[in-house]
Amino acid sequence: MVKAVIFDFYNTLAETTRWGPSWEELVRELGYDLPPDVRERWWNDGIDGTEHDEHSISRDHYVAWRQSRVRSMLGECRVPTAVQDVLIERVREIGAHNRIDAYEEVEQVLGELQASGVALAICSNWDWDLHEALESAGLTGSVDLVVSSAWVGARKAHPRIYSHTLEQLGVAPEDAIFVGDTWACDVDGPRAAGMRAVYLRRAHLGVDHTAPEQHEWPSDVHNALDLRTVAGLARQFTARSRPAQ
Repeated sequence: MVKAVIFDFYNTLAETTRWGPSWEELVRELGYDLPPDVRERWWNDGIDGTEHDEHSISRDHYVAWRQSRVRSMLGECRVPTAVQDVLIERVREIGAHNRIDAYEEVEQVLGELQASGVALAICSNWDWDLHEALESAGLTGSVDLVVSSAWVGARKAHPRIYSHTLEQLGVAPEDAIFVGDTWACDVDGPRAAGMRAVYLRRAHLGVDHTAPEQHEWPSDVHNALDLRTVAGLARQFTARSRPAQ
């Protein structure tokens, strides 16, 4: 029986088309180069690592540590400290003016799920300010629980972020559905934790390099192009769990 639906945040519930220039572009503007292998290692693999309990004590601890990792990445590009200061301030200014927008169907789908008595959560690899991102997207108060990797000290697909979310919801893994757009974090991780998974890939998204070939997908992983199918899947799974009358 489905008692909870847990959502990834970015590219699942909301997105922005106004992030501004990429790190590569910002570094290039100042006459330096961010090689793909350096970016992959420091950014795409998680600029805040996989586990970071000691840095998740407070927002100040987390922000300082994350900034130190950014500086290490830039140091590998031979960017001087003074120029690093300029880049970091530029990124802060860009971030302060971002607007994150919820997808058009989100409000209706969350409302339907809540009306059916299903608990809702967001579990995201995000920074300390996930609540502010939700506010920007108009999603404050739309779910029962919000979990950021920054607060837990572990990123998806680390098992601890899933167990923390389930524990806070008071729900067993077999009674939960996880919905998200990244295979490693939102399918493999949740399934390893005992949850069902809905793999949501909106039409405009690029390639998910963590996903297997489509013909290799496990039969119990459900595919979706938006959230409209999620409420129906929750009802379907619940109906299957009820004993025959």
